[in-house]
Amino acid sequence: MLDAWRLILDGDGSGPWNMGVDEALLCSAIESGRATFRLYGWEGPWLSLGYAQSWSDEEAEHCASADVGVVRRCTGGRAVLHGSDLTYSVAAPESMLPEGLRPTYELLARALLAGLRGLGIEATCRGRPPSRRQPGPAGFDCFAQAATDELCVGDQKLVGSAQRRVSGAVLQHGSLRCLPDPGLARQATGLAAVGATSLAELGHPPTPAKLREALVAAFSRVLEVRLEPSALTPLETELAKTRGHEPSPRLPSQPRGASQGSPPTADR
Repeated sequence: MLDAWRLILDGDGSGPWNMGVDEALLCSAIESGRATFRLYGWEGPWLSLGYAQSWSDEEAEHCASADVGVVRRCTGGRAVLHGSDLTYSVAAPESMLPEGLRPTYELLARALLAGLRGLGIEATCRGRPPSRRQPGPAGFDCFAQAATDELCVGDQKLVGSAQRRVSGAVLQHGSLRCLPDPGLARQATGLAAVGATSLAELGHPPTPAKLREALVAAFSRVLEVRLEPSALTPLETELAKTRGHEPSPRLPSQPRGASQGSPPTADR
């Protein structure tokens, strides 16, 4: 018998809601051992910042002037402009995934590759670990450079991911670019115009239902789990709602002695 994981297929949500749900799912993995695979979109353009990324009042004003929302993730890594992408998240106890940061990235990258290849897209895992001292857009923009085990087509990045491991559980979420970023939103956020591609630019205009179906089938097959359609529990819903009132990421409950707002134990 295959292990049963929950499958949550969400529509478009705000930045705080989307990040709040992912944090609530991480809490469920910690507290109850529940594993979840989730797919979701974004309401309008949102810039998600890595847990420890610097951010200035001037940058915030630029985003506000272009109606770009800003939210900070509980995972690390660099900034991602959402709204033209499909985002996946995996929240599970560490015991249900390969041991260690890199093996988990490798497994989920294989699942993403399988889903894309099912749609006729020949992506590969390419790239190198990013420098912590990269200047300019490449040091701020997730899609300006591929890190190890992230998905590219040719030299252009298609999927960017980030991971947090805490109290015996893992959250990994990532952005699959479906359409090019709107120019005004990209300019307002200071992101680079090169280094990334999208399904539309590759000649595969996304059909949301078909894309989700391909990814669900691939994750089920590669992770060797049974994905059962589900929804948030009432507690998870309440935890996610509190995220909209929080100025920075936190775990929605106190997990086994971990301090709220503590930095990620492993991320990129």
